Amino acid sequence: MKKRYSHRGHQIESHGDLYTSIVNGKSVSGSLLGVKQCIDWWCDTRIFRRPSEFGRQDFRAAQTARAESYKGFQIMSDEKQPGQWYIFVRGQLIKGALPMIKNYIDTHSLVR
Repeated sequence: MKKRYSHRGHQIESHGDLYTSIVNGKSVSGSLLGVKQCIDWWCDTRIFRRPSEFGRQDFRAAQTARAESYKGFQIMSDEKQPGQWYIFVRGQLIKGALPMIKNYIDTHSLVR
């Protein structure tokens, strides 16, 4: 079964894991991300590049946000900065390493 997608005015057809489209009168095929990058590059610069010329060919898997419960508080990991955690306490953002945040909760006698 063929699926059709539209991206920036170009039609993309899928044949299983292979995606094809026509860019500048030339047929391109590859991963969905590669074909979309090819279309984006053409629309932005009017320079034709094949999908294989782009470094990344697959979408990155979404990182799951980790959270830890400590003395009734939900301490959440920062996705953009590995090893960093944060918590909102009385409307203020506290951010840092997990042991530092736990120490802050202990020293300030925060209880929920």
